[in-house]
Amino acid sequence: MTFDFETFVSREHTGNMKGGMREELPADAVFLSGAEADYPTAPCIRGAAARFAGEGIYGFTLPDARYREKISFWTELSRGWRIDTDSIVPTLGTIFGLSTAIRTFTAPGDGVIIQRPSYSRFDRAVLRNGRRVVPNPMIEENGAYRLDLTDLADKMACPENSLLILCNPHNPTGKVFSEQELTAIARLARQSGTVVFSDEIFAETAQPGHPAVPYVKLDPEHGITSFSLGKAFSLTGINHANLIIPNRRLRGLYQSRRDAEHFGSIDPFFYQALTAAYSEDGWVWVRAMNRHNAANYRLLERAAAEQMPLLRLSPLEGTSVCWLDLRGLGMDGRQRKHFLEQEAMVYGDPGEEYGPEGSGFVRLNLATPSSYFQKGVNQLIRAYTERRYLK
Repeated sequence: MTFDFETFVSREHTGNMKGGMREELPADAVFLSGAEADYPTAPCIRGAAARFAGEGIYGFTLPDARYREKISFWTELSRGWRIDTDSIVPTLGTIFGLSTAIRTFTAPGDGVIIQRPSYSRFDRAVLRNGRRVVPNPMIEENGAYRLDLTDLADKMACPENSLLILCNPHNPTGKVFSEQELTAIARLARQSGTVVFSDEIFAETAQPGHPAVPYVKLDPEHGITSFSLGKAFSLTGINHANLIIPNRRLRGLYQSRRDAEHFGSIDPFFYQALTAAYSEDGWVWVRAMNRHNAANYRLLERAAAEQMPLLRLSPLEGTSVCWLDLRGLGMDGRQRKHFLEQEAMVYGDPGEEYGPEGSGFVRLNLATPSSYFQKGVNQLIRAYTERRYLK
């Protein structure tokens, strides 16, 4: 079965954030910012949404037995993990769900541990709720990342650091935490009583050989796993996620807080999208998408190795983005920005957005047509060659 990953979908006049940002750029610019696909989502979702739209009834919608069974079917199909449907807790998006967890399991002034470099909206959710960000910087060696378990143990041993945010697969580095690493975190959580909120929105994008093990499978007492259609199926604009909370006490506390904040109907279009996507057809499409994105990664990987040796890519184990190290160019932040945006005409997400540990890096979107990504690679090669030639 073949799918269309080569059509670049126009976002003009839709209010789409990424489209609005692109409209402000020069015509020759290659916009690889944002972890949102430029090609259309799975045919099974588009067909279901079109049929539902035509019916004309978009009323109050509940996470019924069919909805829950679809989720359980999907976790078993995609991750070899059959869940108890009673443990499913719908919420209004990953960051909304995280914010509710922060208010449920921490007190004002408490610390929330985050592995750095980290997705900036995690920090934002912590700070907006009057808590403190407690960094647990990862150790980077030749582009590859690993946990600093000694530092993490120290941070989790502090009673006021009562919540850990885990992102697996990790945004922005593309790392998938191994079962051994997750087991080590679970051991520390048992010792300290720390609640672990695991954002697994990129779980389906894990590359072969790097399975994204659900955290709560290893730690059902302290763990919360969050996932949605956002990244795998490019539905980031529909604010919805599902949490898996096996522990009844944690689940009860969380649901009470969520309901107090007036959680009601789930988005009726999300219901249709989820029940269509969580199928054999959806899984075939996701695997094809992952192969496409990995092929884009290899385009840049080869170019860096053969023509831009001062650049280094972190291994792509999961996610639909790549993490490019520009520190070898010997530039400061202003110079890197000029090199990328004015010389190469390539726009990505500056590493500084992910904390000080991201300085010198840029995050680039892989979920785009290969011809478009190749254009960006070619422009990087040209700018790199001209810069090195001038020296």
